[in-house]
Amino acid sequence: MRRMILLATAAVLSASACSPTSPATPDPSAAPVSTAAEAGTDPGTQLDFGEPATLVWQPTADLTGELELSVESVVGPRASVFDGWLRDDTMAASRAYFLRVRLANTGESDLGGQAVPLYLRDDGGTLGAPWTLGGDFTACQSGPLPTPFAAGAEEEMCLVYLVPDRGRIRDVVFEPTEGYDPIVWTGDVEEQARPGARKKDAGKKVRDEQGRGG
Repeated sequence: MRRMILLATAAVLSASACSPTSPATPDPSAAPVSTAAEAGTDPGTQLDFGEPATLVWQPTADLTGELELSVESVVGPRASVFDGWLRDDTMAASRAYFLRVRLANTGESDLGGQAVPLYLRDDGGTLGAPWTLGGDFTACQSGPLPTPFAAGAEEEMCLVYLVPDRGRIRDVVFEPTEGYDPIVWTGDVEEQARPGARKKDAGKKVRDEQGRGG
């Protein structure tokens, strides 16, 4: 049975920043996914980073959304980027990832302020939702869709994920409701370059992080 988590809400920011918003897990009682399968990518589709999918779901009972979304890249940031934002014990117990996504509203509804049900699945099969740190965390301005986000709008976003117990990413999934066969993205995980690193090292990639120590 799939495990769901709500990442620790005990993690707090320093006095100089706002509190992080802990992610929510999918709600099995939420409104059902739209049945207009011809309008969206088939459930269960497997994609590589950079490949787009058309996502159809109902954020609320009276709102149906349609997005074209691609996971452009996944980066493992240095822990130091969270200095002053997340407590040291939070970072010691977690592994962070930045997901960069490209989105376009291909439907008719304004989706401003809605959270896309896009989850990071770790090597233990646990799904985690993105964190919103708030304030001016310029390294990755994670959050819901901008307001407004009307038909035809396009946006590039960065989403912050914290994997508990220093787990590692398996893949990224779109899963609007429990029991939905998720749309899955996989690919290389990039390592964030260290300050002063040689240019040729800046784009170093790791094909499969599973099994590596850390």
